[in-house]
Amino acid sequence: MILRIFRNKKHLTQKEVANKLKISVRQYQRIESGRSFPSKSTLLLLEDMFNTPHRVLLAKSFEEIPDFLKRYLPKL
Repeated sequence: MILRIFRNKKHLTQKEVANKLKISVRQYQRIESGRSFPSKSTLLLLEDMFNTPHRVLLAKSFEEIPDFLKRYLPKL
């Protein structure tokens, strides 16, 4: 998922992000792997943390992201 790219770009561990979101590391791992969808409050925190819409963060690939949201993609 694209979320992992954003986390790595900020040099954050899964544990650090989970702590900021006030969820377990396991729950965060499930979100990052696409096996679980975050609650609305967690989703809003993720958007704020990475200053990026959830449609970008939770996309499985760059191709899933609509053109009008591609400006939020990090420079790789």
